[in-house]
Amino acid sequence: MKRRHLLVAACCAAALAAGGPTAAQEKIKVGVVGHFSGPFAASGKQYRAGFDAFRALHGTKAGGREIELIFRDVGGTNPATAKRLAEELTVRDKVSILTGFYLTPDAFAAASVINETKTPTVVLTAASPPILRQSPYFIRVASSIWQTSTVPADWGMKLNKKTAYIAVSDYAPGHDAQAAFKHRYTQLGGKILGEDRMPLNTVDYAPFIERIANAKPDMVHVNMPNGAPATAFLRALGARGLIKQGMVFVGVGEADDPDLPALGELALGYHSSLYYAASLDNAENKKFVAEIAKVLGPNEPANFAMAAAYDGMRVIYRMVEAQKPGAFDAEAALAAAKGFAWDSPRGRVSIDPETRNIIQNVYIRKVESRNGKLYNAVVDTFPAVKDPWEILNKK
Repeated sequence: MKRRHLLVAACCAAALAAGGPTAAQEKIKVGVVGHFSGPFAASGKQYRAGFDAFRALHGTKAGGREIELIFRDVGGTNPATAKRLAEELTVRDKVSILTGFYLTPDAFAAASVINETKTPTVVLTAASPPILRQSPYFIRVASSIWQTSTVPADWGMKLNKKTAYIAVSDYAPGHDAQAAFKHRYTQLGGKILGEDRMPLNTVDYAPFIERIANAKPDMVHVNMPNGAPATAFLRALGARGLIKQGMVFVGVGEADDPDLPALGELALGYHSSLYYAASLDNAENKKFVAEIAKVLGPNEPANFAMAAAYDGMRVIYRMVEAQKPGAFDAEAALAAAKGFAWDSPRGRVSIDPETRNIIQNVYIRKVESRNGKLYNAVVDTFPAVKDPWEILNKK
């Protein structure tokens, strides 16, 4: 009897030894550093919607392993908190991959932690061009500001718009947008009639709108945070009537689809340059839009942050699918992501193997009305755009 008990114990021990590592491999933890409260809480909600849509359509496993998402809230403009959360997720929670990073300063602050822990990190929104040079473990699935701010220059010159005005919010992304548009527009022979950096905390955009009106440019390039600042700017613009008078305004996300009900007819005719539009007519986007409607309800349309989160999960699944039995291999994960191409809701995209930036279509969108409802119609497409900043500043 004693011998039998010893045999059973030995078998159990052997089973545990054989099964222990396999069991440990079953779950891959992914840390999400985002804004789920505070002034940018809408972005956190949109990230969750994009993640949920992807997992509903593609399952919660990759390579046979369950993917667990662990959310951490930055809660406002606080890069130090973003760094601390990245450290907690990698060191205490033992995540294998990080994602999120809505604001550029958050990504910059976390870079040292990511480098030390060698954690593959999928940047969903932060758009400052130099971010990816802060860490070889960064991969970006949204866009560089230079991608979305040089295309309006090409489009404007295509339409023979020979003079332009630049109006941006006075913060790093606005400065990047200003530099990108100005570089490309003047390179193509256009003339800049004026430039304004508008305070982030202003509520009175009328003086800036008046300066634009007095300059009489053919087009205006705008960059500012969507939400309250963009709403105030567009209301001031609507009160002055410059779009109705034929002046072409091209921004980025100021008049995104979820914000249009609050803007109303003031937004009609406003153009934007972005990598996604809910109105895109492709099979993947139709599935994505339908799933977002299930997640958020039919009255809240899909937007660029949701599409970035959706595609971020696709890249994360690719990283996990490339793993072999054993401990998570960060280098194998990065190798699998570099050069990866797939059909996204935004169209065909790929990760540039050299820069780790996404290569994607950039769409010129125009706010129009259909059946009494405002939406962003795609009026032109610039295919397979690489990050112009990387080309200009090639190592």
